[in-house]
Amino acid sequence: MKAVNQRRWWLVAHLAGLLTLNPLLAAPDLFADIYARGMVKQRTMKSLRARFTETTTSSLLMKPLVAHGTVVAAAPARMVMTYTDPEAKTLTVDGKTLSVNWPDRQERQQINITDIQKRIDHYFTHASVDELRSMFEIAARPDPKLHRVDLIEMTPKRRQIRDGLDRLELWIDRDNDLLVQMRMTFPGGDQKTVALEDLTLNVPVTDAMFRAK
Repeated sequence: MKAVNQRRWWLVAHLAGLLTLNPLLAAPDLFADIYARGMVKQRTMKSLRARFTETTTSSLLMKPLVAHGTVVAAAPARMVMTYTDPEAKTLTVDGKTLSVNWPDRQERQQINITDIQKRIDHYFTHASVDELRSMFEIAARPDPKLHRVDLIEMTPKRRQIRDGLDRLELWIDRDNDLLVQMRMTFPGGDQKTVALEDLTLNVPVTDAMFRAK
């Protein structure tokens, strides 16, 4: 059950970060500014491609697990992540189903995410500024370690969210209003961090790209 919950909220964070671009900030003026710019970016962004580095830390692991690959995301709620190492894996989302394929193992797993997608829409995609503030404790500050990047920290107020996610952190580039890194902290302390590089917007996509491999 814990693995399922982590997988669900990992999906939520990915879709929220890659597709909705709804950053949350504590200072009202800064919040309003970045929120508005994020909405403008969302209207012009139909697809995205990037390289990613995913780092997973867990009490079950002796050391962090680091994976690399590429991601392509497109509205509405479609995504394919192709992992190149440490193990070949493809994760595909078509808005209704999350599919994971391990070709070397000849294994495949599918999860119906219809209800999860409704939560994504409710908690992130369609939420207004006031609704976002009612659901999360929000704080933001410039990250001194990254040039022209703001760190946004979101702590859920509602039990329905806290059951799967303790904290969500987003790093937003001020120059292009794009997500460059995110970190999810799950109940129990496990974390997953995803850093994005070489982001390219509005790349050509087809429906076939988002079908389970």
